[in-house]
Amino acid sequence: MDLLVLAQLVTGIATLVVATVLIWQMIIQKKALDIAHNDADANMSLQAMESRSEQIRWFAENSTPELLEKLKKGYEYLNHKEKEIASSHHQNISQVLATEWRLGRLGKNPEYLRYTMGHHMKMNEYKGMRDIWKITTASVKGTGLVEKQYIEVGDQVCEEISGKKLTGDKF
Repeated sequence: MDLLVLAQLVTGIATLVVATVLIWQMIIQKKALDIAHNDADANMSLQAMESRSEQIRWFAENSTPELLEKLKKGYEYLNHKEKEIASSHHQNISQVLATEWRLGRLGKNPEYLRYTMGHHMKMNEYKGMRDIWKITTASVKGTGLVEKQYIEVGDQVCEEISGKKLTGDKF
């Protein structure tokens, strides 16, 4: 066997071994990344739940029976302090939801968003919360600050609950 052929054979085998090792390392790295992604998703879920629970506790401590009755009627029935409490509650819940949505929690499942908006913002019971949704989203629609689909799902929830199309400044 010629020395040149032997050198090419050794070089080919070495290249094959290196390629095999690199493929093996990529497989291990992919598994590690999958584990890290699952851990990050679990951590994000836990933090979202903790934040939401804390916000609900805060709202329960700062709301009164009178505030809740006024919220059923609408935002315009609230005094300044009550508007601040209701708006802060809504903004905090919305920020957590918008962040979850932006980060792709649960694959950006609109049903999760629809359920959470309806439940935690109590849009079905409190017209005032639907009013706040409309007021706060009016300023960000079309700006790119919040994803269009997120706002569309929230608008759909408001429309489904109220039975009215969102148009103009009134429900």
